[in-house]
Amino acid sequence: MRGRRRAFTLMEVVLSIFLLAVVAVIFGALFPIGQRLSGGAKWRAQALMLAERRMEAVKLLGYGNLTYDGLRAYGLIDASPNTSPFSFTNTDDASNESPAKMLPQGTGQIVVEDVAWDVKRVIVRVGWRDANGRTQTVELRTLVTNL
Repeated sequence: MRGRRRAFTLMEVVLSIFLLAVVAVIFGALFPIGQRLSGGAKWRAQALMLAERRMEAVKLLGYGNLTYDGLRAYGLIDASPNTSPFSFTNTDDASNESPAKMLPQGTGQIVVEDVAWDVKRVIVRVGWRDANGRTQTVELRTLVTNL
């Protein structure tokens, strides 16, 4: 006696195609969301890198140079405004690391505040517009003392 061969029925084939189509539609719908989230993470990482580099440069200057003239002499801020908060949106330093060049509608600020007789608070903010048109911001803070 011959063995009976088992083949797929038409119903099984149709069901398999339907399930495959559902999975494809789900992945197709998730792909743009993943792309948008990936882009947002990219801009946030870029802004954080800009803020960290600017903060390190400010800390290297020291307490005595946390003025308009001191920050401007080292190319860390734009020409205006000349009072805190200072802008570094379009600063052209040797590395061309300005928020306006590296982020969509990027802006940068350095805020210098007197906290005590020999302590200043420095705040570095980097902002940009995300894909939805909302303003996003990264902010770093530190204290600089007069030693």
